[in-house]
Amino acid sequence: MWQLLWTIGAIASFLQTPQPAAAANVLKHGYFVEMRQMDCVGNPTYLANVSCKILPPRNTTMDGYGEVVQKIPTLFASLRVSLPNPKKVYIQIFAITFDVCKVIREGTRKMLIDFLVRTLSRNSNVVIRCPFPKGKYYSKNISVKDLPPMLTENDFLANFDLFIPKVAVVMNVTLKGRLFDIAKENARKKKYL
Repeated sequence: MWQLLWTIGAIASFLQTPQPAAAANVLKHGYFVEMRQMDCVGNPTYLANVSCKILPPRNTTMDGYGEVVQKIPTLFASLRVSLPNPKKVYIQIFAITFDVCKVIREGTRKMLIDFLVRTLSRNSNVVIRCPFPKGKYYSKNISVKDLPPMLTENDFLANFDLFIPKVAVVMNVTLKGRLFDIAKENARKKKYL
């Protein structure tokens, strides 16, 4: 039941434009993501030297590198999030697919898409325009921030794909981790210190 409520709340918050009261609530009740395992795979026809790594000691940030070896005329993205059920089997609770070039061109974004763009472009030289030019790109110290306030602590599995429709998958990133509530984490620390 909690997964259904989480899903409905997450989808509703991502699809609505952010409200000032919601932003203030996020600041009071924040979250952080501990990354446990990450795999990045690039299609060598489009990307070379793709790497991503989780940065110790807290495993809350990551770096990503890659080289676009040929101009990419159009690009779509897909994000799928799964949570484990009581038997530890991951069940997909959320999926979204969007035209990256259309989002860039029109400049109108839903909250989730805006969140992805802000997260990936922080500390980055990534060119956010279509067609995507050849070149070497990086994103350093990527961390997940500004999550909706109705989330709960839980393990998760996220899959992020960049693809050219009916042609090829350009890149896949798979991330396993855990979402922590900052307030609960601070209370646990106080209890044991």
